[in-house]
Amino acid sequence: MDVGALVLVAAAAVLGGAAQSVLGFGAAFTLVPALAVVAPDLLPGAAITAFLPLTALMAFRERHHADRPAAKRLVMARVPGTLVGTVAVALLPTRGLAATVAILLLAAVVSTARGWTLPETRRTETAAGLISGFSGTAVGLGGPPLALLYRQRHSSEIRPTLAVVFGLGTVLSLATLGATGGFDVEDLRAGLALGGLNVVGMVLAAPALRRLPETVIRQGLLVWAFVGAVLALFRVVAG
Repeated sequence: MDVGALVLVAAAAVLGGAAQSVLGFGAAFTLVPALAVVAPDLLPGAAITAFLPLTALMAFRERHHADRPAAKRLVMARVPGTLVGTVAVALLPTRGLAATVAILLLAAVVSTARGWTLPETRRTETAAGLISGFSGTAVGLGGPPLALLYRQRHSSEIRPTLAVVFGLGTVLSLATLGATGGFDVEDLRAGLALGGLNVVGMVLAAPALRRLPETVIRQGLLVWAFVGAVLALFRVVAG
């Protein structure tokens, strides 16, 4: 990556860490589209690795507020989705993964912008967990299905619950990707560097971000993700 691309990805990681600390999600909405545009070969391994330090810290920091039974059910539901996502990474070329990222991002932006929600039942919970496992493993974007499911809950409960789910889910995704050749040393190095920037965002940028209404932060994430998805899709089409 050139200097401009590095600055873009670094800024995405810092902003994503701050947003995730406030809302319980957001790191993937900023980092995944940035990587899809300038470094699609780092998807999904580097992105998934980057989220692990942040989610681990958030899960530990707010562990007493997590809905542990729901987190356990979601992690179990992610297992089959993770396996399907691993197969997709093994079969799809880089351009195919970039197109998948763009399509899933656009779907996530539309569903979030229109305020769609899922009723909290065991069936919808299982479906959301399964889809999250697939999209989180295939393209590093596991948050949107769970955000739809828990949209009505307060962010103080969403943050730790999803942090537990993403933390355990990330370990599982990396294990299956590593076993099938979808995760290598380059992904690990890039992911750890980006993960450090996520933590910087959580520690340094989040206090400033908390001064803004959550609706403003959400809208900013949607605009960033939409632009990134469109640019990634254009890059795929243009070759």
